Amino acid sequence: MKTLVLGASGQIGAYTVQDLVEFYRADVVAASRKLTNVKKAMTDLGLVDRVKLMELDANDTDIVAKVAASEKADTVVNCAWYQTNLAVMEACVRAGAHYTDLGGFFDTTLRQLQLDEKWKDAGLNATIGLGSTPGLTNVAGAAGAAKLDRVDTINIYCSWGNTLPVKEPGWPGYSIRTVMDEFTQEPVMWLDGKHVRQPVLSGETTVTMKEPIGKIIAYYVKHSEPATMGKYIGKGCSNVTFRIGFPSTDLATFMTLKSLGFADTTELAVGDTKISPLDYLTVMYQRAISKSRSEAPPTHEYEYDAFRIDVFGSQKESPTTVTYHIITWNDPERGISSARDTAVPPSVVSQWQATGKIKDAGAFPPEATVDPVPFFFEMGKRKIRIEEHFTETKKFC
Repeated sequence: MKTLVLGASGQIGAYTVQDLVEFYRADVVAASRKLTNVKKAMTDLGLVDRVKLMELDANDTDIVAKVAASEKADTVVNCAWYQTNLAVMEACVRAGAHYTDLGGFFDTTLRQLQLDEKWKDAGLNATIGLGSTPGLTNVAGAAGAAKLDRVDTINIYCSWGNTLPVKEPGWPGYSIRTVMDEFTQEPVMWLDGKHVRQPVLSGETTVTMKEPIGKIIAYYVKHSEPATMGKYIGKGCSNVTFRIGFPSTDLATFMTLKSLGFADTTELAVGDTKISPLDYLTVMYQRAISKSRSEAPPTHEYEYDAFRIDVFGSQKESPTTVTYHIITWNDPERGISSARDTAVPPSVVSQWQATGKIKDAGAFPPEATVDPVPFFFEMGKRKIRIEEHFTETKKFC
């Protein structure tokens, strides 16, 4: 199996490379826009002599296609920004390589799925949106729906944090650029069988997560799950919602960044150069992630990612709920953060594409192609903990 990983110097891409090498012994080409960045990332993870390093811009379709073809890549995992997804998919079709990524942030996801016929004609599989969320959440929703005769509503909740006595601000296991998009773009939910726009950070509700998290306040955020799950889950599913419960410290940080204009893509003059606030924030974020990889790993579990997926419906005409709790702590033994819950799913699916476990040609979301139970067991091997709770209401009258 040979895999080209784009965005391999980032927080998620680097861990995806690590997972492919350590769990599947894959032959990996680790690529990034700057060779120095990917070399440092692979050095920090002890992989610099086990992978091929390359400088490659994911936006350059022609060059990505040539590299994927010349390297004879079976699969391509795109861990670069979601704005590159369409360009990389075109490169993969030309090169004859299967494809997966971390998600298209709703609008791009829908455009990617419109390429289904093109991928069918090429005899290739593109399973998109394979991080933690989207990704784990989609597969959990499909797993719950499979246990029901009819599905009414799927509600998804995401949170993260730490158990330190004095809470330090944290970052979610995905791009800071996506965070800024979440705080500035209207979310779209699947309500009553159609996509409906909602105000930014609306839909406030309280939900109970697994301990030690407990109750959180969660808000609607733009995401890929409502774009696809209502259609692909079927069984009458008329509502799909996605909310994030931001830790209070992080929520204040992101709101401040938004207010200061760090989501702006308009370039500003700084001395003799120009840079947009979003690009500057991105560089600072990437520098912090790079620095953290070279620090001594913690010796105990202290920071986590957590998800709750509630699937409401009926079985044999009895109201039934299937709930999945997914929680990932940093792994002190391997020195890997909880962000691996975003990095592992594309590694697994890439391996399944290369070995034929995923065979269907076309472009699909994860709920359409990923077999939940073996997928969950693969997650368990990496200490990504998944629990299923089944509640059926019986009436004796």
